[in-house]
Amino acid sequence: MFKKWLYVAYKINVYAAHISKPGILPVCAAFNIATTYLMKHFNSSKVLSPALAGCAFSLLLASCASAQQSPVNLALGKKVTFNKNPNYALCTDPDDKIQLTDGKLASEGPLRNVENTTSIWVQKGTVGWGNTMPVVITIDLGSEQPISGVSYSTAAGRAGVTWPGAIYMATSDDNKTWHAAGDLVALSRKNGTPPADGYATFKYVTHDLHTKGRYISFGVVQTPYAFVDEIEVFKGDDALLNQPASGEAVPSMDELVKQTIITSYAQRRLNEDNAAIRAEVAKSNLSASSKSTFEARLAKDSQATADMQPLPADFKTILPLNDTHRDILAVHGEVLAAQGYKPLTVWDLHRYAWLPLLVKPDSKSKPQLNFSMLRNQFRSDDLLLTNATGQEQHTSLQLKNPPQGAQKGWLQVYSVAWTDTQQGTPVADALMPIVAQNGSYPIDIPAGMTRKVWFTVDSSKVPAGSYKSTFTVNGVSVPMSVNVSNIAMNTPRFSMGMWDYTNVSKYSGLSSENRQAAIEMMRSHYVDTPWATGSALPMPKASDFTANSPLMGKLDFSNFDQWVALWPGARRYFTFPSVGSTFAGAAMGTPEFDARVGTWAKALSAHIKSLGLKPSQLGLLLVDEPHSDAQDAIIAAWAKAINAAAPELTLFQDPTWERPDQTKIQDAITQADVICPNFPIFKRGGEPVKKYFENLRAQGKELWFYQCTGPVRLYDPQAYYRDQPWQAFNIGATGQGFWAFGDTSGAATSWNEYATARVSYAPAFIDKDTVYDSVHWDAAREGVEDYEELAMLKDAINASDNSAWKSKAQKVLDNAVAKITGSWTGDYTWKEGTDPEMVDAQLQKVQDLLK
Repeated sequence: MFKKWLYVAYKINVYAAHISKPGILPVCAAFNIATTYLMKHFNSSKVLSPALAGCAFSLLLASCASAQQSPVNLALGKKVTFNKNPNYALCTDPDDKIQLTDGKLASEGPLRNVENTTSIWVQKGTVGWGNTMPVVITIDLGSEQPISGVSYSTAAGRAGVTWPGAIYMATSDDNKTWHAAGDLVALSRKNGTPPADGYATFKYVTHDLHTKGRYISFGVVQTPYAFVDEIEVFKGDDALLNQPASGEAVPSMDELVKQTIITSYAQRRLNEDNAAIRAEVAKSNLSASSKSTFEARLAKDSQATADMQPLPADFKTILPLNDTHRDILAVHGEVLAAQGYKPLTVWDLHRYAWLPLLVKPDSKSKPQLNFSMLRNQFRSDDLLLTNATGQEQHTSLQLKNPPQGAQKGWLQVYSVAWTDTQQGTPVADALMPIVAQNGSYPIDIPAGMTRKVWFTVDSSKVPAGSYKSTFTVNGVSVPMSVNVSNIAMNTPRFSMGMWDYTNVSKYSGLSSENRQAAIEMMRSHYVDTPWATGSALPMPKASDFTANSPLMGKLDFSNFDQWVALWPGARRYFTFPSVGSTFAGAAMGTPEFDARVGTWAKALSAHIKSLGLKPSQLGLLLVDEPHSDAQDAIIAAWAKAINAAAPELTLFQDPTWERPDQTKIQDAITQADVICPNFPIFKRGGEPVKKYFENLRAQGKELWFYQCTGPVRLYDPQAYYRDQPWQAFNIGATGQGFWAFGDTSGAATSWNEYATARVSYAPAFIDKDTVYDSVHWDAAREGVEDYEELAMLKDAINASDNSAWKSKAQKVLDNAVAKITGSWTGDYTWKEGTDPEMVDAQLQKVQDLLK
């Protein structure tokens, strides 16, 4: 019994030394007094040997002394400044600048339950940002102070909130010249890491600093959100004040982040994989000698990771990242082999199922490839190949018995490349085409990794019928069935636009070098409505009008014509002129304004006709995402003037009001022809908003939906991209958009998301002069095809005279749509995801009725 007491007393002392909290020291002292008494009693009873009793007592005294010497928090009550004001609404309040150093943890106080969550980001004691990178937090300690460590309390693990990629630290005496003090995320690793999955609070802490300064700055690299509960700065030995400033000199925290971010993210990837494989080794049934060998190898890799040289700005995050990472993953392969896995396992998961990087293959899987299609469609399936060895494997897929009569290009096979993300979650997403060599497709599989192989069938090149083929891989036969209906899919009636802005030579990741490749990639996935910036439209000046407002001379449509020529045969051409309260020198609300806007609109209409197009094919987005009365006033004024003069033009609007049915200036919405609400906002509006838009549709308005969230690379491709057309069909919408095809968020390439300034939105992989397909982008194409199949069944029901079949088919259609649309939660996290089989199963029921 006493041994248990002794152990508890010791742990309390150690805990007191570690956490440095008011109130713990009296508990420590009370336990030590009681323990001292018991030790004397038990020692006199000879329960413990004198040596053991003396040792235990010394340990207690030492630990209590350590507790009594807990570091002083220099930051307590000190002034805090930010590079950008906190902007996350649920926790932002006037006290943000004092809450990070008030000594209080929001996560330990009474928790507010907002939107059914008690996460720290809904607590007022937390400070939070969205789409701000880096977040720079600077604490003024009041005078130069010796600094031995810091702690940073935060939380993550759900609702799209990920852990920081890095928390850079720097100190300064004058708030001008700074000295780097390291990355807290890396320095804290020896004291533990946050859980890989699930919500948790966590304190990043280090006691290994040997620096000084009046100011200490934290550069938090974290997207799309960053939340911090409390920051502590621990007092070091006064002797530090007599030492020269340590750390590399940098002009600012922003510059420090820019210099080191790519290397830090790469080190994070290697460290996390190293730690995960080390944990796997520790819990395995391997022999002690095997474990020791693997652990020594991983320790060597860990040191190589720490010594990594700075990476160049054009670095690409294709896994493995370097030779050290290759060796770490090779250890994983050898551990799998030691656990009895075959050198190469061929298996499968649903093509949209989440695939972890360090996955164990399902050796009981019976892989097969299945394609059930209408004619004129693209459908995909996948295989997984796991390399359970310490060496890269080069294998091949051999196709046998291809469909008779299939034309060249009927099948495309892709090797799916792994890339890391800024959030630290690797994904198998990029589709790299494999060129067949006599019916054989070569595949490379790095040691310890699983290679996803993606197959896409173009049924326009396969005669209708059912075909049985086979792929062989290292002696394993994988059956492939291709069923092509006699029914051909129509040209999709469902429109899609991606705010591509291909009219300009450079827009985010798109440029004149890759523009044509981007257009081809979009058109191959049913983008039929390109977007242009306002520069595509001629904007007259005040001097171009006479006093009574006739337009003098001709407008220059050369930019517009060049853009239209890039997209021959598009369904519509949408533009974003981003208008204001004046036009050509005339103020909104004046007769001159109405007359000049009307004259301009008539000129646009006439020019569209001269190109052999219909004026309705030109769309104008006047103000993007309006959410204020002032914005609505501008939209209403322009819309009235345009509709009075050239109602044949199409006005597009994307309101972001939570309750558009309650806005003051309804003309801003009702004057538009195409109304495109943000889908999650639409859902939050509930039944009143749904009825509002249903009423507008009944009045002849066209309804679209769009989404603009990210990081899309970590979103379930089916839930985010493929399912939106099902939601649109359910509500009667006829088009959709996603922001945005080319938005790489400041990175020069999609192949290096470490360099993004915020979350990335580009669904495909965009490089300087190339554009590659992705699993996500294929999901968008499948969604458009799904919509067309649903619409075709609806057409067939309306045209049928067979009442029994009509009833049966309507029930199947209604149930399928209800099943998919009812699964929407607004959380698109791929790791958690929805049932990936569900859409295929429901679509097959629809397709069976079309055959």
